[in-house]
Amino acid sequence: METKLLILIIFGLIVQVGTSQATEVSKSNIVGFSSHIKIDKSRPSVKDGKFGRTIQINIWYPAKIETGSSKMFFSDYLGVKGNEMGVNESPQNYSKTVESYFQWPISQGANQLLIDSLVSAKLPMRAVTDGKFKPGKHPVILLIHGSAVDFAFLGESLAEQGYIAINIPVKGYRQKELDVNGIGMETEIRDYEFALSTLSDHPNIALTDIVALGFSFGGQSALGLACRNPNIKTVISFDGGIGSSFGARLIKESPFCRVENIAASLLHIYDSSYERTYLDQIRSFIYADRTLVGLTGIAHWHFTSFGHLASQIPNLFGKNEFAEHGYDTILEIIKGYLNSKSQNPNKIFNLPEDGFDLVGEVEYLRPVKRK
Repeated sequence: METKLLILIIFGLIVQVGTSQATEVSKSNIVGFSSHIKIDKSRPSVKDGKFGRTIQINIWYPAKIETGSSKMFFSDYLGVKGNEMGVNESPQNYSKTVESYFQWPISQGANQLLIDSLVSAKLPMRAVTDGKFKPGKHPVILLIHGSAVDFAFLGESLAEQGYIAINIPVKGYRQKELDVNGIGMETEIRDYEFALSTLSDHPNIALTDIVALGFSFGGQSALGLACRNPNIKTVISFDGGIGSSFGARLIKESPFCRVENIAASLLHIYDSSYERTYLDQIRSFIYADRTLVGLTGIAHWHFTSFGHLASQIPNLFGKNEFAEHGYDTILEIIKGYLNSKSQNPNKIFNLPEDGFDLVGEVEYLRPVKRK
């Protein structure tokens, strides 16, 4: 009886969220989404070792609705994730993708029936398919380390603000699993360099003032990408590895990331309760302005779509003591940061004092002027 009641609650919440989103979209910018498979012939395939690496490029963008455009559902993003290796979607493949994606919340005590209900109830999203790009050049944000479904809500939110958000699903150099070392960092960097090269002639994509946003291991990949791509002016770390001794070592070992090469503005948002937090390497980047924000009451998953889903559907991912509004807090911080930098790139971002009860530690570090 309790499970049936919770399922009814989920259906009610999904209808409520869908109605709210439909209203908001009608009043704001339209979001388009597209996914493309490209082949990097300079690198080996993950599937058979032959040359020809499959690169899936997922793009959220400011759009205008065209005849035939259809609204996306959360399950559509799961389908995109199932195709990230270049394999055509099949019911079996999709089922494995769903099972794999929700493995973490199930392990934390989430009810399997609730997860099944979330997928089958068709949670509506903001994005539409087959919409044309809104005219004009739009700034780019690279979403590094994860897949389209991991960044679904973030990508849509950024596109509503006028950005083009680009994601390439993470995978290893010669296998599906990421190489958790310098090879993995280089692999992610080269994937995004390939994507930027592929999109360089796109009439609506501005590649002169790029933001690289890295989650988890992607934090050092985002910074490494900025070290050798001067068009990346801003790096945002979502609980990124650059705030750990392991990630700091990878950056230090990179031949491109000498301190004098790190000049992009840096925002690092992290779980302040993590016992292995190490910030000294970030503090050593003296030629970049750095903003370090430690949050309380959050977990690593708050920085992904899980954080948004947990805020919308109570107890979906099991009973825990984490703040329900952790994802919203993270989103508001980066919105404020991006707005501040767009108005004055040289001004240090100051986090507002009100409305951020989860902020436990804040540190602003001004850059040293070069001689």
